[in-house]
Amino acid sequence: MAEQAGGDSACPECDDLKVKLAAALNIGDRSKAVDYRVLLRRHPHHDDTPIASERKHP
Repeated sequence: MAEQAGGDSACPECDDLKVKLAAALNIGDRSKAVDYRVLLRRHPHHDDTPIASERKHP
């Protein structure tokens, strides 16, 4: 599994993509956010683990 206890990623590439995803969401760049989610899903550590959406529902 890609996640260690405590939710910390075991992969520096995953960590980098998550930081970039958060930054894209913070500036409202939804296109880039989708790109980073796709990259996270395609990363070998995520073959069977979906990446949770950061979307907030009212």
